[in-house]
Amino acid sequence: MKPKHSALSPLASLMQEPQTSSLITQAAQSRRLEKIIHSWPSLRGVTFSVGPIKKDKLKIFVSTPAALTRLRQSLPSLIQHLQGSGMNINEIQLQIQTNPLTSKQLERRPKRAVFSDAAKKAWLDLENRLGDSPLKEATQALNKHHKFK
Repeated sequence: MKPKHSALSPLASLMQEPQTSSLITQAAQSRRLEKIIHSWPSLRGVTFSVGPIKKDKLKIFVSTPAALTRLRQSLPSLIQHLQGSGMNINEIQLQIQTNPLTSKQLERRPKRAVFSDAAKKAWLDLENRLGDSPLKEATQALNKHHKFK
């Protein structure tokens, strides 16, 4: 006997489960809110994340006190903009995020150290003078990484 296959997509089948449907709905609402808020002019250049929505109250986490002050000044117009976009938000609470926010703005390439000729020579001399030790291995790795050899 063949098992019956559901014609529902995995997402649709999850939406039928009471435990996951509200979570998926909240995630979708949060994503929509982020898109609306990212287009807000007062938030250009500000790193923030949208927090939970409880009833008609939204929490936004910002990265710095300056960003918090800047955003606080435009809260009434932001609430009006959100309501005009169909969101049921009557209050916004701002909070400074104490741990770093994960954002594309914060993702940067690591800086590459620039050594003068004297510094390169000093590192190579140090490597040559050291006996076998973890410090010598570290200086070899540094010299190899920066292509001093």
